[in-house]
Amino acid sequence: MATENPFYSADQVQAELDKQVFHLKTLYDVSHELLGLTDTAVMLKSFLLMTMGTFGTAQGFIMAENVRTGEISHFESFGIESEQRSLIQGIAREALSSKSVGRFVARTDFSAFPALLTFDIDEGACGVMGLGPKLVGDGYSGDDKELLGTLTNNLAVSLKNARYSEALRKALDEIKVLNSAKDKAISHLTHELLTPISLIKGSLALLSKKLPPLPDYDWKATLARAQRSADRLYEIQNEVDDIMKGDDHKVRNLLTNMLNQCAAEIEALFAEQLGEGAVVDKVRQRIAEIFSSREDDPVEINLSQFVKEKVEEMRFLFPHRKIDLRLSGESTPPICMPPEPLAKIVKGIVKNAIENTPDEGKIEICARNSGNAVELRIQDWGVGIVPEQQRHIFEGFYHTQDTMLYSSGKPFDFNAGGRGADLLRTKIFSERFNFTISMTSSRCKFIPQPTDVCPGRISDCGFCKTVQNCHESGGTTFELLFPEKPI
Repeated sequence: MATENPFYSADQVQAELDKQVFHLKTLYDVSHELLGLTDTAVMLKSFLLMTMGTFGTAQGFIMAENVRTGEISHFESFGIESEQRSLIQGIAREALSSKSVGRFVARTDFSAFPALLTFDIDEGACGVMGLGPKLVGDGYSGDDKELLGTLTNNLAVSLKNARYSEALRKALDEIKVLNSAKDKAISHLTHELLTPISLIKGSLALLSKKLPPLPDYDWKATLARAQRSADRLYEIQNEVDDIMKGDDHKVRNLLTNMLNQCAAEIEALFAEQLGEGAVVDKVRQRIAEIFSSREDDPVEINLSQFVKEKVEEMRFLFPHRKIDLRLSGESTPPICMPPEPLAKIVKGIVKNAIENTPDEGKIEICARNSGNAVELRIQDWGVGIVPEQQRHIFEGFYHTQDTMLYSSGKPFDFNAGGRGADLLRTKIFSERFNFTISMTSSRCKFIPQPTDVCPGRISDCGFCKTVQNCHESGGTTFELLFPEKPI
């Protein structure tokens, strides 16, 4: 009795290899076509055309449905009469509602599409695809359906990514709209605050002159608190105004550059029409009046001397703090920058260092040469910043203390809190005046969590036996690089 040959013939092996190569090439071609597409309609149309070409059919459709609402979100078809679309959509919906997602659906009343396959996209969408009869050869074999299933699975992954991309794009657009509205509101409120704050400060100054005949204990402490609060409001208004002016600066530069590039043409046009070439200067002057501010006029500055003067001006603001504040520097080329924002930068970062350094701690400030730039380095041996908070430090209005422990205290006190606007303002200034700022920080190893609290004085610390122990435990360094003044 003859036995069956357990081995495949050479022809059978070659046929199987050819089939696998065809499947792999088809999968590659379809995947490559879908790569980079983010528009769902374009993706479905491209997939349908390629699949129809692969299986040699002149008719086909593909449909995506919202699972939650049952609505058809997309429908693409080729070789189908318009009057048949409603019928096809109805049968496709029935196929999806039959809980047969992920399988081929056999419909005796729908023989025009012998390959009818449903598939999942994600938790919010599913789809169905139908292919008409092949133009050449037999019907759809098991291998054909296996390949079609693989292709639709690949499509589902691409559609899922496209849906997520679309959702992110919509969210980003919404954020941009909200952010623009926020900026306008903040800018408006900042300017609206200026007048009442000025009136309050003026009224308090007037009261301080009118009240001396009264006993001191009745009014001096109250007036001092009111003046401190008014000064704080004025400082907040000033910081926010600096931050919001970043956009005006960009707009002014854009308009000025555009005008400068077109100045010759504009002058020729006005000269031709009006016989007056000075009109362009008037336009340029008007742009400068609208957008410029007094701080935008750069001057030559010796950074080392400038920093020394500003720090000395600050010392009387924190006489109660026991900080070893050291200044050093070397001969450096001048930098070119407006003095007013530079003063805000220096005072803001130094204040930040003082408020994060416990009494008996140390801060070093140094200006020195660094290649073709002048470096300002402000280093404190304070509590430092935990790693997960460091990337947010320049975002603004972000405090590094635990939210439950945060409070805005007296400026320059240890752990005073504050608004977090100084560093955001410095970051914006860096973009406007072409310098760079960077920060490195190491959180004190004895208080590694944001909820851990430093006592505020090294001699009161239960971990540090000496000042050197504290200096070796943590700290923060800010480095600012200013380009030298061009020769």
